[in-house]
Amino acid sequence: MNIGIVGHEAAKFTPDTEKAAKTIISHIVRDAIVASATSGNVHDPVIVSGGCHLGGVDIWAEEYADHHGLTKIIHKPKTLSWSTGFMPRNIKIAEDSDIVHVIVVKSLPEGFRGMRFDECYHCHTKTHVKSGGCWTAKKAQRLGKYAVWHEVGGP
Repeated sequence: MNIGIVGHEAAKFTPDTEKAAKTIISHIVRDAIVASATSGNVHDPVIVSGGCHLGGVDIWAEEYADHHGLTKIIHKPKTLSWSTGFMPRNIKIAEDSDIVHVIVVKSLPEGFRGMRFDECYHCHTKTHVKSGGCWTAKKAQRLGKYAVWHEVGGP
C-alpha cells in the first residue's frame, strides 16, 4: 500500500504540535504495517510525500521512512511556483497514493510570519489552517482514493 503523508511546513508547528504530528505519522505507518502483515501481504507500506523545502510533515514522513527502512516515493516540485511546481507535484502524490493522510494544525503559532487565511479554502472550514496538503487530498478523492485529515493543537 502506498501511503501519502502531507501537511504543513515546519513554521506552522509549535514543539507540541510537531510532536503530535510525528506521533500521528508513526501511528499511520505502524497501523499500515500491522494491517499488511495481518492480510498476508509481505510488502511494507511505501511512503509518498512531497519533500517540502520548508520542512514539516513531508520531511518528518521521510525521516520516519528512512529510520525504519521503508521505501519512499518523494515528488519534489520542479519549481517553487504553483502551476509548474507545486500543482504537478501534488497531482503525482495523489496519483501514487492509495490513501492520503493530511496533518494540519488547528491554529498558527504565536509569531508566525507567513501568509494567513480566514479559512482553509480547500476544505471550506475554519477548523484548521489552510494547507496545500488539503488540495492534494481532495485531488486523491477525485481520483477515487481515500483521504484522512488529522488536526493537531489549538482549541
